[in-house]
Amino acid sequence: MAAGEAFSPEQLDRLDRALEQAAKHSGVLFSVRVGPLRGDVRLAAERILSTLVEDPQRDPAALIVVSPGQCFVRVATTPAARSRIGDSAAALAALTMSSSFALGDLVGGLTTGIRQLGEVAGPAPVARGGAIASPAAQPRTPVR
Repeated sequence: MAAGEAFSPEQLDRLDRALEQAAKHSGVLFSVRVGPLRGDVRLAAERILSTLVEDPQRDPAALIVVSPGQCFVRVATTPAARSRIGDSAAALAALTMSSSFALGDLVGGLTTGIRQLGEVAGPAPVARGGAIASPAAQPRTPVR
């Protein structure tokens, strides 16, 4: 996929399915942002992530930020998700995605990374009565 090129409907469907399945399995909201960032990448990713949830301390969420033109991938997590998706797991998922990106497979890398992070997060915690203790918000379509 060339820089600036939009995702096809089929690619968006693959990404949406991966986001939905990971959220359903783990109770963590997963989101993707593809495109350039200005300034400090870590701060920019955390700023974007903070807009996706009401309370980052309570709401588990993870954001995958990829900038093909700047050659980076970053996984940011809210404090509520950080205990379930540690730095080493996030770094391993980023490495896995980068390997696919290097072969020109942006969507395949993203879907693999999303699935990998969902598995690492583990099953959604269950509260008394069988309800999910911390439900993820609706899966979000990747930001383009």
